[in-house]
Formats: sequence, C-alpha cells, structure tokens
Amino acid sequence: MTDGYAPIEGKCMYWRELGVEDDKWDPSIPRADWRVRCSCFIEGNIWSYTTSTVPGDCPDRQHCRYYIRNA
Repeated sequence: MTDGYAPIEGKCMYWRELGVEDDKWDPSIPRADWRVRCSCFIEGNIWSYTTSTVPGDCPDRQHCRYYIRNA
C-alpha cells in the first residue's frame, strides 16, 4: 500500500484515505472541495471523493467478506 494512506477510526479496518496534498496548498480550492482518494486495502478498489462527500464507511462494506469495523 502506498505511504500516506491511513486507517480511519469507526470505518472498515481495511478502508484507507489519502488527501491530495496539492489541494491543500491551492487557495482557489475551498476545503470542502479538496480531493480524497479512498482505497480498500484488501480488494484494491480505489474511489475519489471530495472532503465533503467522503462516505461514512467503505461503499462495498455490504458485500465484503473481509469487513471488520475499526473501533
């Protein structure tokens, strides 16, 4: 897994999020529109969201046999 991805408390323990660093340094991009790359560590799926639209947990959690909630 690429450095910088980190597990998020309260979501699937295999769900990882990584903010796009360039967005933080561009004053023309509102914080709500900063891009976030999300990945499932096990399945290898990758999704792209903005900080205001990142889901509460992995979108595939209902169909994943490896789903374990990170307390």
